[in-house]
Amino acid sequence: MYSKRTVLQRFPRSLILIVSLLSLSLLALGQISLVHVTPCGSTSPFPATTCSIPSTGSGNLLVVGLTSTSGTGTALVANVTDNVGNTYLEAGTARAVDTNSNDMGDIWYAKNSLPGATVLTITPNPTGTAGTVVIWEFSGADTTAPLDQTAVLDSQAATATPSGASVTVAANELVISIANVQGHVTSMVGGNAFASDSMVSGNGWAHLVTSSAGSYAPQWNSTSGTYCSSTVSFVASSSAGGGGVCDLNHDGVVNVVDVQLATNMDLNPTLCPANLDGGVCGQTLVQQIVNAALGEGCSATINYSVSLAWTASTSPNIAGYNVYRGTASGGPYTQLNSSLVTTFPFIDSTVTAGQIYYYVATAVDTSNNQSAYSSPPAPATIP
Repeated sequence: MYSKRTVLQRFPRSLILIVSLLSLSLLALGQISLVHVTPCGSTSPFPATTCSIPSTGSGNLLVVGLTSTSGTGTALVANVTDNVGNTYLEAGTARAVDTNSNDMGDIWYAKNSLPGATVLTITPNPTGTAGTVVIWEFSGADTTAPLDQTAVLDSQAATATPSGASVTVAANELVISIANVQGHVTSMVGGNAFASDSMVSGNGWAHLVTSSAGSYAPQWNSTSGTYCSSTVSFVASSSAGGGGVCDLNHDGVVNVVDVQLATNMDLNPTLCPANLDGGVCGQTLVQQIVNAALGEGCSATINYSVSLAWTASTSPNIAGYNVYRGTASGGPYTQLNSSLVTTFPFIDSTVTAGQIYYYVATAVDTSNNQSAYSSPPAPATIP
């Protein structure tokens, strides 16, 4: 026969945490995070031939924003290379031009980075072009087909509050925008959600990881001047492939096959996963998949949950368990269950996208004695 003290000591000291979706037909997207942002001067030729950056990680997204200066708007970027052989591509038709001041801006990127890149070389055409570069590295982006949307604004009228080109994207996408301003950028407009990454050479460089589907564009304060802007978006990593939530058959692209699957769900609601668009797979979902297939962004949504499981105590007088959640390791914690948990797993379906949670549990015996919190807390990052 075990004493109460022995019972409580035998409670498992840690939780086994699995972040998952309620349905196994779609898997969770990763969370895109900024690793570093590095401005690379304003020089001629295009930045001092090379740019030095912190050593890159493996499997990350590298983004290179470029603006010309001194009336070299007709210049092109011939290529971008680095010292470990990553492959850089222009982000679609990302080159924006301001014919008023004869300047331009462009965005290139490299997916699924090789580790150890420390030097980038930007080759302009024609050679000798003056310009400025900002380089970002992000973790959590799709490694196969990260590029989603591209938008440009050419030859915009003079204004003291220039806006970047707008893109319509899904939740948890990375949006990067640059503005080549004839005046000088001084700050972000108050209330704008974008992070200002640099104002080198008087231009605007900003990024945002979206929290919900919608149209997004940064806006800066500046001394009045004409400008051009380029904006691109990238999707997060997903075992469902580069198409993200709208890639219903998980083959890495959103196309007519996914449209047909969405149509089948519309005609037969029993095929609709409970966590896709709130379990309502009607004409709205079909249109969302069509839009994604046309390159207009995926606005379909998915609901996340956290599944908690642990090894039950073998003591005979354990009545059940309490589960607690906090937003900081060490608490404070809030109890999630209204009655003792007696079966596993315990599902927390009240999580919020973009939040980090910490979970602990306690064992309760038949005399209503409760153990200390399990340790260490189990963390869960919600995409």
